[in-house]
Amino acid sequence: MTNENTGKGRVTVRRIAEEAGLTIGSVSSVLNNKHVERRISPATVAKVRETAARLGYMPNINARRLRSGSESLNTVTLAVITSYEAPLTLVNNIIKAIRTSVDQERKEGSPYHYTVTIEMFPAGDLGSVPGLLAGSHFNAAIITNTTPKDDHFLQRNQLPYPVVLVNRATPGYAHVYEEPEIGASAADMLVDAGRKRLAVLHGSPVTQVIDNRTSSFMRQVSERLGAPVHEIVAGTLTESAAAEAMARFFDGGKRIDGLYAVTDGMALGAYHAIKQAGLTIPDDVAVVAAGDYNFSSLFDPPLATVGADPREQGAEAVRLLLDLIHQRRSRKTDVVMPGNPSPRASVGQA
Repeated sequence: MTNENTGKGRVTVRRIAEEAGLTIGSVSSVLNNKHVERRISPATVAKVRETAARLGYMPNINARRLRSGSESLNTVTLAVITSYEAPLTLVNNIIKAIRTSVDQERKEGSPYHYTVTIEMFPAGDLGSVPGLLAGSHFNAAIITNTTPKDDHFLQRNQLPYPVVLVNRATPGYAHVYEEPEIGASAADMLVDAGRKRLAVLHGSPVTQVIDNRTSSFMRQVSERLGAPVHEIVAGTLTESAAAEAMARFFDGGKRIDGLYAVTDGMALGAYHAIKQAGLTIPDDVAVVAAGDYNFSSLFDPPLATVGADPREQGAEAVRLLLDLIHQRRSRKTDVVMPGNPSPRASVGQA
């Protein structure tokens, strides 16, 4: 995809209006998501958004603040947006990838100067992020760890600048997400090791990726063993909440020989509870998790994992966002990251 704006300076609201044959006021209202209150027709809204995306529009927050200066026209503020409740491992990898990619662009003579901001929101309240709708605080964003409520918000309010969603597929946006059958791979790993009494450990917030991991695991276990799966539900996705949930499970007199934790962090809490219950890993309980964090091989015993490599996933999200900024790829691009099983010592023969 070529950039129609190459060599013509940054795309302005005036340029979009001229290209679409509309008034500046109408275009501005749509880009600021005020089209409903100003009763602008759906056809006009669609035309503005299509034209803005085709031309590579990005809100110029620096020009809004300074109203002058050529340097401000070339400054792009990238936002990494995540919920307070979610683990920050993927976000950390996104930040590292931004640094690497931006350094490379600088060496290649990129016309843009990049700055980075991190925005956090309570799960389910994405709309509370300052400047999200109009792009008044940043010009492009990577958004991760959203709940169904957040996704409905994104569908109702198409954001008027380059956006990449990570681990969530929402119409109208570019996405980078892991293949949906990661949980099934975890089930296969446990069943192939001879485990028959299985459980899945998950918590809140229930994002699309967490739901996919849980449901695909339960479905695969049902197909292969014809047996139910214990659901162990923690209050949050934290290590301590996982440990508490597992302790309650064991205190209730229930026993399993295989566990799937939907994140490596929750597996750490599970390790603690399993050992506190006087059980061993993997002899009594085999454990598989999803994520393959940098420290997963340092568990005792090393943690078996399935799932997309978070380092590569973060790097791909950044590559896609920069491609959107430069109009090298479509704003509706989907990138599916393959799952990579790492069968370490926490899974052994029953």
